Amino acid sequence: MKKSLIALAAVAATGAAMAQSSVTLYGVADVGVGQIGDKGNGTIANPYDTTTGALANSNLNNGNSRIGFRGVEDLGNGLKASFQFEQAVSLADGASSGFQRQAWVGLSGGFGALRAGRQNTPSYFGIASWELTGAANYSANGLVFGYGNGGSSRDNALIQYISPSVAGFKLHAGYIFEDQYKTDRDSKGKYDLALIYQNGPVAAAVTYNYAEFFDGPTTTTWSKKGRNENASIGGSYDFGVAKLAASYNYNDTDRLEGYSVGVAVPLGNFSLAVDAVYAETRDHLTSTGWSNLNQDGVDVVVEAKYALSKRTFVYGVYYRADEDGPKFGQHFTDENNFGIGLRHNF
Repeated sequence: MKKSLIALAAVAATGAAMAQSSVTLYGVADVGVGQIGDKGNGTIANPYDTTTGALANSNLNNGNSRIGFRGVEDLGNGLKASFQFEQAVSLADGASSGFQRQAWVGLSGGFGALRAGRQNTPSYFGIASWELTGAANYSANGLVFGYGNGGSSRDNALIQYISPSVAGFKLHAGYIFEDQYKTDRDSKGKYDLALIYQNGPVAAAVTYNYAEFFDGPTTTTWSKKGRNENASIGGSYDFGVAKLAASYNYNDTDRLEGYSVGVAVPLGNFSLAVDAVYAETRDHLTSTGWSNLNQDGVDVVVEAKYALSKRTFVYGVYYRADEDGPKFGQHFTDENNFGIGLRHNF
């Protein structure tokens, strides 16, 4: 009888321990078909081209396909340990990239959350909080101005603090140590900040990131320290019948600044969003000094989505890339790009 009671107690204790920790498998399957100008570099050996056919993990997909694991363990007294590992998967050929999307571990509690590893940046969280497409691959704001890291939404070796939400405000603060941000030249590391406000129909964010590293006109001699600053302020308001969004962006990485404005209209399971981005070049550092390229242009994206369920939707996208714009050729080499796709979240 005593052995039975001991065994039952052990089983109960094991069940309680397992109930305090969990690991979730999740992912995204996204594939489309369309026409996109994204090949070549303009040389005779590798001319500009247009791809027509299946699209996977492209600038016209809603998102990259991925598979990941996230877990959490209750440590008691309100403290939790968590992690996330996530890798991209191509539905074109089944290739995977290793866990290069997310790979971090952290602690959370009443103080907020502290994470360390490769992860989404504070600037990305800020812009995604109000951006009408949800920071989709074809986000005009994301493609033109990026997320404060040469366009990337993630950083390596990032230590990030996320505060609790207070009256709708939440702070994201990140830092990368100098030895891990730029290894080829002496660096002062990178700081990344985002103050996000979300309350009812209002979403807004201010982002700022700063790095100091070699930025001379040649790569063979030490010339100077370059200050690289990127900032944005944006917001959206949901009127119910429509959601409006606007932003200002300052991109030191690509020497750009400009604005965005857009509207999204829900119609039952169907929604339509239109976003326009104006960008112009600022003074640009070349091998002979500073120059102004005097480029400006307007990119426009039109997105239509139809929800088949809470986790699955069909989408159509048209992206007009301005041939006179400063970003033309970096993401699209054709002015008109379009596609239709299917996304399933699991």
